[in-house]
Amino acid sequence: MSTRTRPPSKPIALTAEQLTLVDLFAGAGGGSIGFAAAGFKPVAAVEIDPLAAASYKANVAVQPLVADIRQVDGAQVLAQAKLKRGELTLLFGCPPCQSFTVLRRGSDCTQEDLQRNSLPNEYLRLVSELMPRFLAFENVPGMAEGRWAASLGQLLDGLESLGYGTRWHVFDAATFGVPQRRRRLLLVAGRDGTPDLPTPTHLDPAAHLTVRDAIGDLPELRAGEADPVDTMHRARRHSSLVVERLGHVPPGGSRIDLPERLRLECHKEHKGHYDIYGRMSWDLVAPTLTSGCTNVTRGRFAHPDQDRAITVREALNLQTFPADTRLVGGIEAMSLQIGNAVPPRVAQAIGRVIRQQAS
Repeated sequence: MSTRTRPPSKPIALTAEQLTLVDLFAGAGGGSIGFAAAGFKPVAAVEIDPLAAASYKANVAVQPLVADIRQVDGAQVLAQAKLKRGELTLLFGCPPCQSFTVLRRGSDCTQEDLQRNSLPNEYLRLVSELMPRFLAFENVPGMAEGRWAASLGQLLDGLESLGYGTRWHVFDAATFGVPQRRRRLLLVAGRDGTPDLPTPTHLDPAAHLTVRDAIGDLPELRAGEADPVDTMHRARRHSSLVVERLGHVPPGGSRIDLPERLRLECHKEHKGHYDIYGRMSWDLVAPTLTSGCTNVTRGRFAHPDQDRAITVREALNLQTFPADTRLVGGIEAMSLQIGNAVPPRVAQAIGRVIRQQAS
């Protein structure tokens, strides 16, 4: 954990209605849902993807500004929130993080990556234009490592120059009751003193919630079948060959369990990518959900014992979204929204700590 502290000022008494939240890079609303559960009222949001913005509105009942954040200024956000500069309680943001992942190194960094790396600076710009009492920033651990660490340092220096005390650390969402292995960087900051970081509630691995806890009670489906009640619980269609391959993979297994005749040619001599055609294990946490989380060729995203990829509903449960969550778009768009989301249970834990200091 790293800390740059400022002494606390006298707390300002606030009612729950005054605990306001603005969500940048809002996605389908995972962060806002969690903060709302902790007592915050989402009053404005920004999201570049129209489908994700539609999902956010469906789940949070706030229409985001659908725009590239580089084209959004603080005055627009404050107008939507009906607040003045300095009145916002909490600003939350989770910029797209692909360029900070440890999988991107050296020449693998594209021009698009470099543009994404500028997004923390846009977050800092909006902090200066909004001057919230508190802020929270979430990203991948790679932002604090190697060549990307300078981006985190610049953000911390910028916040300090604006008068904020900061704390940050890297945590695993599984330690907060998310049935998924998901390591993330969390930074919190405050004008009225440095906020505490949330305390893990499931630190002991024996206490982690599992795949079974999250999806074990959902109706069984074959590939291509849909739950007649829950439109989010619809299994992808798979070819007969894919179904046959999955039939040879035990719980927790992967492509290495396939007989030679069913292995892809590109995998026969390939070392690595062992999660392809991988099944989750009932009694362990799920792997990190990504934008390909309903595709068995993109990672360990097959159901523990049914011969299919997990459904959107199962992925939502593994991210701790509420049971009534609805997403907008096709299967690829919804999978992207889930993979990019902040687990609501993590946001709720952050919100509880900040609310204690804000109230």
